[in-house]
Amino acid sequence: MILEAVGTLFPAIPLAIAALNFRYTSLAGLMRNIFTQIEAVENRQGEKGLLLRELRVLKTRMTLVKFSLFFAGVSFILNLFALFFSYQFMTNTASGFLASTIIALITSVSCFCLETVLSTKALSLHISRADHTSFST
Repeated sequence: MILEAVGTLFPAIPLAIAALNFRYTSLAGLMRNIFTQIEAVENRQGEKGLLLRELRVLKTRMTLVKFSLFFAGVSFILNLFALFFSYQFMTNTASGFLASTIIALITSVSCFCLETVLSTKALSLHISRADHTSFST
């Protein structure tokens, strides 16, 4: 039973790590882009304030993705231990590592869900900046 559960989680975790790493890289690019825009609009305070709010949201999102990546990595390591101990027929130890794997994965996915909610907020800020720019011209 334990070996099947470990085997089920084993391929999913690296895929989650790869997807989160892509998201992290994308967010870093967005942050650099917004910072460049902030420097370009030094004279327009309203737009600069909106850009700074976007940057704060992106910073929080980066932190959440970072924690999500960390806990996905921890879950992968714990999953490897569970696999090792299940092959050694140490089912109690393997069960403990499997439970820890699941808890780490739940934490990772929870961080990802929070980041997804914030991505909607960031998009709303970006759209409001676009609306603000189009009305002021």
